[in-house]
Amino acid sequence: MHTVDDLSKVLKVLADPTRLTMLKQMQGGEQCACSFVDCFDISQPAISRHLKMMRQAGLLLERRDKQWIHYRLNETSPFYSIVIDLLDKIETVEANCDCETDCAI
Repeated sequence: MHTVDDLSKVLKVLADPTRLTMLKQMQGGEQCACSFVDCFDISQPAISRHLKMMRQAGLLLERRDKQWIHYRLNETSPFYSIVIDLLDKIETVEANCDCETDCAI
């Protein structure tokens, strides 16, 4: 059983279209933070805020590789199955990215 506060935090994170799109992209595997900056028409600080919210809600794990930070879905989250069920119900996101950095995963 989950607390109301925990579930509310996760639902707030999932209520944003940008964060849902980012999660959908991570459903296919680990993503570098730089790829989100290149895929969305928003600033790097805004991308960082979105990633921080998802990480604080326990939905993401991060891995540092020198200056790059790579994110993936947290399979140990108590909300993982809920998130995956929701992501499976939305269309696959075709990212129009132009990541030119040397952040290959």
